[in-house]
This record gives sequence, structure tokens and C-alpha cells, in this order.
Amino acid sequence: MKKILLGLVIVLMMTGSGYADLDRDECKYLKTSAEAFVTIGKILDDRLTEAVNEQKNIDYAPVTKEVLDNIKNAHYYAVTYSALCD
Repeated sequence: MKKILLGLVIVLMMTGSGYADLDRDECKYLKTSAEAFVTIGKILDDRLTEAVNEQKNIDYAPVTKEVLDNIKNAHYYAVTYSALCD
């Protein structure tokens, strides 16, 4: 019985026109947010690389964490955009 119900849920999900009906504005928000996080992450990474090359005596851990957080957020927005808007 469990397999039949699971099969029906999968069939309904696959035959639907989509999981969500998002407006263009919402899709645009997801896309621009992903692009913004990528840009911020790249800028931070470039500055971190410059600091390493200049051998500045700073703590790199917070900057590295911020770069990784921006990359992670960009990934979340991009995956959501891809799943709901493409």
C-alpha cells in the first residue's frame, strides 16, 4: 500500500505543470540574488588573494568564511531558480 501511494504521489508530481507558479518578478529576484552573491563572493576572494600575496598579517578565517557563505547562498538561489523558473 505504501509503495502504491508513493507511486501515485510521484506520478502526480511528474504530470503537473510545475511545482510552483512564480511571477516573473520572483524569478528575477532569485536570479539577481544569485548573481549578487556570486559577485560579492568573487570580490571578497580577490581581496583575500591580494592580502595573501602581499603577506599581510591579518586573520583570514572570517573572510574565508564570508566567501564560502556567499558561494553557498548563491548556490541556494541558483538551484531554486533552476527548479522553479527554468
